[in-house]
Amino acid sequence: MKYKHLEFWLTWSNNVEKLRLPVIPPKIAVKIGHSYIDIELVAIGESTIIGESTLEEYSFSTFWPETYDPGLCEYDGFPSPEEFVETLKRWKNSGYPIRFTVTESERDIINVPVTIRDFSYEWDGFDIDFKLALKEYRFVTIESTEVSIPFQTTGKGKRPDTRKAKVSATKKKEEKESLVDKYNSQ
Repeated sequence: MKYKHLEFWLTWSNNVEKLRLPVIPPKIAVKIGHSYIDIELVAIGESTIIGESTLEEYSFSTFWPETYDPGLCEYDGFPSPEEFVETLKRWKNSGYPIRFTVTESERDIINVPVTIRDFSYEWDGFDIDFKLALKEYRFVTIESTEVSIPFQTTGKGKRPDTRKAKVSATKKKEEKESLVDKYNSQ
């Protein structure tokens, strides 16, 4: 089998920070999907409505070595395993997507913005074995528009006041005495 020269890159903030994997993963899993809605139609039976493409997902496992080994590593001068872990954690917690790129001889095979969905690792004191799950990120631009709705009236004027009026009466002392006398005489 002919060996392809691949490079795996993770970059952040438009290439301000970059990580190139020193050890190429033996394989990468790519999940490409589509959204569907299955419906039941009276005359036809079950039918499928095809929706839009779903976001692609990528996952792979490899290790980040403590020291350069020409039999395993693609290049020398890579960060320490601890720096690699701290960088990925910081990028994951930044709230911004990263870019995942796989190149073959200067040609991009994969070049997509992604979010880090899962990053798990085991550290033996030297090398770090890790699994990385990434999901494509779609940039969404939401435009705001002002909508002017004219105020309309019915032309009927003010609506009627349907509240019950409060009635209060104040009686003079003589009237109260007269009412009490009238009541007592009955």
